[in-house]
Amino acid sequence: MAVTKKLKLTQFGNPVLRQRAKSVLVKNIAGTKIQTLIANMFATVSGVGVGLAAPQIGQSLQLAVIEVKKTINRKDVVPFPKTVIINPKIVSYSKDQELGWEGCLSCSDDTGRALLWGQVPRAKRIVVKYYDEQGSVHTETHSDFIARVFQHEVDHLNGFVFVDRMKDMKTLATSGGMKQARKAKK
Repeated sequence: MAVTKKLKLTQFGNPVLRQRAKSVLVKNIAGTKIQTLIANMFATVSGVGVGLAAPQIGQSLQLAVIEVKKTINRKDVVPFPKTVIINPKIVSYSKDQELGWEGCLSCSDDTGRALLWGQVPRAKRIVVKYYDEQGSVHTETHSDFIARVFQHEVDHLNGFVFVDRMKDMKTLATSGGMKQARKAKK
């Protein structure tokens, strides 16, 4: 396999972030182009985020990668293994929602760290159907933080960014402001 590299992140304002991404042909999933893109996307998101959608690196493709690890800021999160979602469809959303902080790598600094955060309401549970990197179909139920991550990434594939889902723009904050808001709630 080719050496992986970090890719340049597409920033808010780039039209590719506002377009519905094109479906990936299942027959092309195993090809070198898609497999290299997947490896490079994981290299790009590693250490700075939990998910990355192809439009965030300028590629209009229905493809995203997810991996959740415990960090200083996410001590209580349940880790989630490296997962590739291709042509995903959320087939059902729970009626119960939860507000939670979200940031975005498409609004990041030179290190790839998200600069803006906001409180976004998301369904607590979802059922999602997608293809993996081998072209196998999965239908899974996810809840809480993982459901939030899937919804965030699928939004990117459909031309939405997290600020589109915010109900109260007064919660929009810089990284430092978000940390202060979290401390004030404790």
